[in-house]
Amino acid sequence: MSHIVKDFLYLIIFFSSLFTYAQSRIGFHLPYGEKSVEIPIELYSNLIAIPVTINGYLTLKFILDSGAESVILTEKLFGDFLGLDYSRTIDISGPGVEDSLRAYVATNIYMSLPGNVRARGLNMLVLEQDYLQLKKNLGDEIYGIIGYDVFSRFVVEIDYDHQILRLHDPDMYRPRRNFTRIPLDIEFTKPYVETRISQGDEKDSVRLLVDTGASHSILLDVSNTDDIVMPDEVIEVRLGRGLGGEIPGNLGRMDKFELSEFSFSKILTSIPLEGVYMKAIKRGSRHGTMGGDLLRRFKVVLDYQNSSMYLRKGSQFRDPFEFDMSGITLTSEGDHSDTLVVSRVREDTPAYRVGIQKDDIILSINGTFFKNTTLSDVHALFRKRPGKKIRLVLLREGEKKVIKFQLERMI
Repeated sequence: MSHIVKDFLYLIIFFSSLFTYAQSRIGFHLPYGEKSVEIPIELYSNLIAIPVTINGYLTLKFILDSGAESVILTEKLFGDFLGLDYSRTIDISGPGVEDSLRAYVATNIYMSLPGNVRARGLNMLVLEQDYLQLKKNLGDEIYGIIGYDVFSRFVVEIDYDHQILRLHDPDMYRPRRNFTRIPLDIEFTKPYVETRISQGDEKDSVRLLVDTGASHSILLDVSNTDDIVMPDEVIEVRLGRGLGGEIPGNLGRMDKFELSEFSFSKILTSIPLEGVYMKAIKRGSRHGTMGGDLLRRFKVVLDYQNSSMYLRKGSQFRDPFEFDMSGITLTSEGDHSDTLVVSRVREDTPAYRVGIQKDDIILSINGTFFKNTTLSDVHALFRKRPGKKIRLVLLREGEKKVIKFQLERMI
């Protein structure tokens, strides 16, 4: 073989190796030589928010959602500002009452996370309208969702107690002995676990999506749970908001919930009305989801590469499962999310009985002005304990009113 032919073959092998390396670098990766990176997180009603920088220019807060297949930007205004290249439009479906929504597909996106964690060549869905209204419902400037692109690349450790996210190199990560391993089934980019639920004398195995992008404890989809005994006592509530709008349903308590060696009694259980919790976003989940109000009780490690979830009890493990005891549904309004507005008052609740009305603006709660607190703090206060006294100063049609009531457990 001539030297020219040999040199030519070497060049082919060299450039093939470069191409393979380049392909492997598409998507998120840690800085060269690093085994792991720590990222501070913020928690909003059990949801995890992290800063994401898009195309090296604009940094926005995104929810870290293990149930999300695609990166989603909820405000098209930001996509237009960045001059994103929209390759096509698509119709998507999601939990809620609407059938389909319009989104634009932006390609070849460059993203980075704190700690010099970078990605290139990503795709992102840009919603035509802000269907999720994260800013309004969480009370802060949150404009996106990110999920599988992070979870598929790293072993993801979530420390709810210290509000730290650790991203580990999967080849270097070794689970600690004081964690309990639970088998994880990755299907359609999403993680599922087998759990057990007891109601009365009935005990059932249920397959749940591990969903860091849901604030509830557990959710059971009645469309696929005909064989599961549901709670007798429920209250009608707004369970949350999905891509398709608000998710109406009921809330009750299951007698017992078991996840491997861990057991919880009287766990709050969300039960959407049949037909409003569609499968397109949470597809593959036969029974429902397991969300942040349960996960926050642990230190959680999700290892997709080895089909494993590792759990260790956290400081919140024994916290009671509580729901709002006021009867008020709140949203934050205004450019800076600094106006607290009553969006709904449930009948036969403490707030309803003292005359609180939709569109009332709450100025202060127990002497603390809303501008000095957060929507998450207000939600936590309204779940505090039965009998706790609440004093509201509110504004109605330009007139200030002082209203007092006591919290009451309704479920």
